[in-house]
Amino acid sequence: MSPDRRLAAVLIVAGAAYLLGAFQISAPEGQYAAVGPRVFPLVIGAGLLASAVWIGVAAVGQFRLPSINWGVTASSAFAFLTYIFALDAIGYLPATAGFIVLESRLLGSRAWARDLTVSIAITALVYGLFRLLLGLRLP
Repeated sequence: MSPDRRLAAVLIVAGAAYLLGAFQISAPEGQYAAVGPRVFPLVIGAGLLASAVWIGVAAVGQFRLPSINWGVTASSAFAFLTYIFALDAIGYLPATAGFIVLESRLLGSRAWARDLTVSIAITALVYGLFRLLLGLRLP
């Protein structure tokens, strides 16, 4: 059995166990909420199972998974961790705009003006949605 097939089998078992645990989460009595405490664990479990099936199908040879550039992956992970710490230090607007530009560059974009324009637009839109529509303050 190939390593990918073994990985798929382990992830299917883990995903099934995770989903079983997620279904055991109970909602508090007498409260109504559209999104209860088990919604996100169920979504995560379904995503884990879908990923496992994808890996298993790819291992059979019908599909090829793209190769991973580990340098870009590590750089993106480091950029995300830096972004998390920058949120508190410099605030949402500059941290998010900078993060989006940096990620665009890491993923191969070479159009500075477009990256900066799109990052500012996305950052302002999300900020506006949270602040004006939801009434929530971002850092």
